[in-house]
Amino acid sequence: MSLKLMIGGSGSGKTELLYKNMIDMSLAEPDGRFFIIVPEQATMQAQKELIRLHPQHGTMNIDVLSFKRLAYRVFSELSLPQPALLDDTGKVMVLRKLAGEKKKELSMFSSHLNQPGFLDEVKSMLSELYQYGVSPETLRAETKKPGTSRILSGKLDDMCLLYEAFKEFTKERYITMEELLDVLCREVPRSKILKDSVIALDGYTGFTPVQYRLIGLLLKTCRRLFVTVTATENENLFEAGRESDLFDMSRKMAGKLAAICKEAGTELEQSEVLRTRPLARFQKSPALDYLERTAFRYPYRPFKGKAGELFFVQAENPADEAEFAACEMERLVKEEGYRYRDMAVVCGDLSGYSRELVRRFEEYGIPFFLDEKKDVTGNPMIRLIKSSLSVLQGGFDYESMFQYLRTGLVSGETEKIDRLENYVRALGIRGFSKWDSAWERVYEGGEHINLVELNEFREEILAPLKSFREKTEGQADIGTMTKALTGLLEELSVEQKLLKISADFAAAGDYAMAKEYEQIYGLVMELFEKLYDLLGDETVSKKEYGGILSAGLSRLQVGLIPACVDRTAAGDLKRTRLENIRALFFVGVNEGIVPADAGRGGILTEQERELLKSHEIELAPTAREEGFMQRFYLYLAMTKPSERLYLSWSGLSAEGKTMRPSSVINQMRKRFPENPVLEAVALRKPAAARPSARKAVVRALEEPGTILENREFAALYGWLSGEGGEKERMERLAEAASYAYKAHGIGHAAALELYGQMLNGSVTRLEQYAACACAHFLSYGLELKKRREYEIDLSDMGNLFHQSLDLFFRTVKENGEDFRAIGDEERKRLVADCVGQVSAKYRNTILKSSARNSYLIKKVEAITDRTIRALIYQIKKGDFEPAAFEVEVNSRFALADGGAMNLKGRIDRLDTCEDGDTIYVKIMDYKSGSTSFDLALLYRGLQLQLVVYLDAAMDLLKRRNPGKQVEPAGIFYYHIADPSVEREEGMTEEAAEAAILRKLRMNGLANSNLEVIRHMDKEIETESDVIPVALKNGILQEAKSSAAGGKRFSRLTGFVKDSLIRMGEEILDGETAVNPYKQGNRTACDYCPYHSICGFDLKTKGYGFRRFRPMKAEEIWKEIEGEEEEDGENG
Repeated sequence: MSLKLMIGGSGSGKTELLYKNMIDMSLAEPDGRFFIIVPEQATMQAQKELIRLHPQHGTMNIDVLSFKRLAYRVFSELSLPQPALLDDTGKVMVLRKLAGEKKKELSMFSSHLNQPGFLDEVKSMLSELYQYGVSPETLRAETKKPGTSRILSGKLDDMCLLYEAFKEFTKERYITMEELLDVLCREVPRSKILKDSVIALDGYTGFTPVQYRLIGLLLKTCRRLFVTVTATENENLFEAGRESDLFDMSRKMAGKLAAICKEAGTELEQSEVLRTRPLARFQKSPALDYLERTAFRYPYRPFKGKAGELFFVQAENPADEAEFAACEMERLVKEEGYRYRDMAVVCGDLSGYSRELVRRFEEYGIPFFLDEKKDVTGNPMIRLIKSSLSVLQGGFDYESMFQYLRTGLVSGETEKIDRLENYVRALGIRGFSKWDSAWERVYEGGEHINLVELNEFREEILAPLKSFREKTEGQADIGTMTKALTGLLEELSVEQKLLKISADFAAAGDYAMAKEYEQIYGLVMELFEKLYDLLGDETVSKKEYGGILSAGLSRLQVGLIPACVDRTAAGDLKRTRLENIRALFFVGVNEGIVPADAGRGGILTEQERELLKSHEIELAPTAREEGFMQRFYLYLAMTKPSERLYLSWSGLSAEGKTMRPSSVINQMRKRFPENPVLEAVALRKPAAARPSARKAVVRALEEPGTILENREFAALYGWLSGEGGEKERMERLAEAASYAYKAHGIGHAAALELYGQMLNGSVTRLEQYAACACAHFLSYGLELKKRREYEIDLSDMGNLFHQSLDLFFRTVKENGEDFRAIGDEERKRLVADCVGQVSAKYRNTILKSSARNSYLIKKVEAITDRTIRALIYQIKKGDFEPAAFEVEVNSRFALADGGAMNLKGRIDRLDTCEDGDTIYVKIMDYKSGSTSFDLALLYRGLQLQLVVYLDAAMDLLKRRNPGKQVEPAGIFYYHIADPSVEREEGMTEEAAEAAILRKLRMNGLANSNLEVIRHMDKEIETESDVIPVALKNGILQEAKSSAAGGKRFSRLTGFVKDSLIRMGEEILDGETAVNPYKQGNRTACDYCPYHSICGFDLKTKGYGFRRFRPMKAEEIWKEIEGEEEEDGENG
């Protein structure tokens, strides 16, 4: 019984020497038993190395195990029942359940239980307490010690409560991974396979308390025990040292092993120290041997000369670093004869760099293995499970239902799901009873929906959920709910669907995703089994069950297996095991990343850990100790390559924040002062890597103006087109770079097929065409509509106002009442009644669907009452009487080539005033938005509606009143609003009301005839508070008025008709150009819903706004009158 330490620096060959010794002994003693114990993740590599070194390339009596596998080997030998092992996922689920039960007793943790990641922290703390043998009693005693703060005491109390509950729950049922070695310790003396065996421990930088205890027992049982220790030849590991020494971890390990050896009464053999220089790994690389000998140690002498094996590389950002690494790897393969397996990448922040590394490796065609567990919480199966539970908890609400349906595992008929979603959103369907009832209603714009087909699909997708709901009704236990969930997955054939997706990924060459989809179903089923076994009899609510299950699902990870042997590995400093590599790319060597900032977070702060350490409670290393350990791991990483080491860093983070190189870079540069800092961009050789060359070409093509002067572009383009074998691709790139938009339209024949010979619509349709022909085509040609929502938006508010106002005026008219004589009480009563009637019927009673909508009814009522007051005031001020409301009008126009256009519309209010044989007509259009009359917009075709309505109304009145003269009085917008005024000191209610009424004045175009003006405002003296007109000494002030004479109204009507005909003919000719207008800061694109379709981009040649120059009113009138006269002469 003896212990022997094999000591050597990283790369000294101690592992190879140990394995050769074990092989020699095993060959000399064929009946002997030999065990090599390494960390769990290193077992495969150790087996490969052992087989490589063995003369027979196979072993019969040497086993490579981890401590965990050793335990199971002993249990099997002794025919002991395999202990039910509770892994980290099981711990989290149990803790979630226990924490829920103890919530009221937890003083510090209760408010954090649903916080993402918190239970993982509790689990980690629990594992730490088990690992270091800290009992609940020790924790409880600590809360009473002087110096323990109230906060620390609260944390320890809560932790103790959960610890005790956890131990009670698992007692005689389960053991944790940390307790596994405790069980092994009890059985080691009985084991025959360990007795007189030879055991070697390799690859460890230290051991936990229970592992040291196990080693003590092994020393008493086995014949010889070998342990490799990493330290250079001039380190005396059995003398006192400083905590800051690079090999302090090794010194502590050696000292502890020596103490255990003495305590066990076994022999401590003379250590074997590997002293030969240069070390075995660095026979051809003196600079790397020097780095191993001096890294993180003082004093040192700088390396003489330039070290050709070491490279300092500065990059712009992580993407640039990743591209440099990929490009250099390609060069090493093509020019230096490297294999991909000869190279590796390590990173201090793998999660931050993995995306860029994967992207660049795939671009360059480099086979690689990313050594990290893949989080699968975004996998469709996980989303399906969570959303199915959310459906039950949320009462079949919209969000949960469509999260469930959109997983892709319920139904592959996405178009039917789209239609279903449109229907549900439009009618606000939620709740099981509504989903389980036949759908019969039709919403506005949904008349085309096939309700029979929709109901059949609804029943199809509801059936599995309905069954799931029935099986879990009431307070079910966890086992019942887990069985029901399994049944749901089986009914949906989820496993088969996932395997099909996996096969599709494999066929596309995405083996990582293929592996994820292949494994995920099995992982979830394992989790369900654990949940059933652990907590199956526990009765919980659906919410609690969802919380427990989510805690377990959050722990699921897929471990990926390298797809091929010749591949590059990429990993982090601690987890990744690298052996026999020639070149290492150490990326992201930036401050704060390498070494990582001290402080791990977690349940206890670093100050609290230091306090517990001072009270002789041993836990995981503190931040200070962790900092020294990180240095040791950096040393191990940088000494892995035998030929080349690249240390690179970024000047900017992926988010564009400035970053500095790590202190490690500064230390290394002082040791190698003659090695320059290289720029990543300068080191890339496009000729050696197509992706880099291709990117340079694309960058040049993005600035075509500089291409003629860009010699690099010409060389790269020529190379890629010739030797690079990408002629076709280069031609496509050049073609794309020179692309210019050209408007072609769809042609007359296609337009006739789309619209027919008769163009039907409204004036609004033509106004949209005037704004942008493409937007018109998308809206009226392809009929692309915004999805209908079961909510009240601005257009709904406008409809409610319009319908309420219409009903009010109709009611007054039908009752034969005088608008001028209605009192305040009667008006308010009528308004409330009208708004109530409208809201009760509006959009399938949507206004009664929520408290918010009920509030909107009150708001509509208040604004409608304010509007009626203002409108009645305006009626009282003049001689005009409301004659008709919501008047439907048709305007028909003959178009070229036998075409025709029929425009329908509805006049909100038509007022008339009879003066002898003349009937004056006033058109009013209510606007809930802030629309103002703009002659310039009218001239451009963007505001034609009022003029068309006026013309149609005059035609109507002429037909109804033969022999009467019908004249225009004006066209006006009324802005529906409830404005406020700033009250000045001493302002009366009457003055405030007058100020509000001035704000509510109609805007538009009035007849400039003073007689007509006075018919609209009998009291006008200077500026009217009813119409946009101002007088001075009885004469119209044109600068302050919006008015025109009768002839101008006539010419304006003719101009608008001509504009409508011209646009109608252009539409039937197939005009669809992307030609938005711009006037001042206003453009057709401002509120256009088709941005993602039209492709309009000012950076692309051929695209541009139709810019409308500013024009004064008189200039516009001259243009209109000029065009009318010209048309008259031509006619």
